[in-house]
Amino acid sequence: MTKPRIDFYFDVVSPYSWIGFEVLQKLEPKWKDVSIHYIPFSLRQVMVTSGNRPPAMLPARSIMLMLDVQRTSKFWDIPLNVPPEFKKWIMKYSTVGAMKLLLVLEKQDPDLMLRAAREMWMRLWLRSEKIFEDQDYMEVLKVVGVKNPEEIIKKSKEEKYEKILEENTNKALDTNAYGAPWINVTTSDGEEHSFFGSDRFNLIADLLGQPQPLPDKYSNSKL
Repeated sequence: MTKPRIDFYFDVVSPYSWIGFEVLQKLEPKWKDVSIHYIPFSLRQVMVTSGNRPPAMLPARSIMLMLDVQRTSKFWDIPLNVPPEFKKWIMKYSTVGAMKLLLVLEKQDPDLMLRAAREMWMRLWLRSEKIFEDQDYMEVLKVVGVKNPEEIIKKSKEEKYEKILEENTNKALDTNAYGAPWINVTTSDGEEHSFFGSDRFNLIADLLGQPQPLPDKYSNSKL
């Protein structure tokens, strides 16, 4: 028997990836017998390959996205706001560069990668600041304490990180990924189960026999 494993595939362009990330971060100390891995991938490539479309590009889903993000972030007490320029930005820019930057940091220090990912989410989904260009990356790296930001940015443009990002994305696609966050769970007996979204941790907890997730404001409540 091996420890259950959670592969949390994310892209910083996704607000639900941020919500799922913060929920999983809170669960990690409580789910002590579970191996948790945070894996950068390309949501754009997932959308293209799976035939899905971004919610913001579909009028009815776009309206619900705005409402649902507000409701969900309030429930989990995550200070998330939809950037006024979001639709314009995602038509013009890609987060591929940001995700490759995270892969460089992951090689150096996985915790540093997680801090940088959180700062990217906070820039985009809290302060309505861009995360798409080298100057944006410079500011992120300085905030998280990287001493050689220019070198990290230059390294992220190497072909090897393009390949790693593609490999991560293909692994998620192999489990039928169509959005983010995409969560692949391997139980102790080797069975694999896939989940989509930031609101599936109750099902994952039940599957793995782990404590159920609740926001801090409800953690001492009795159901």
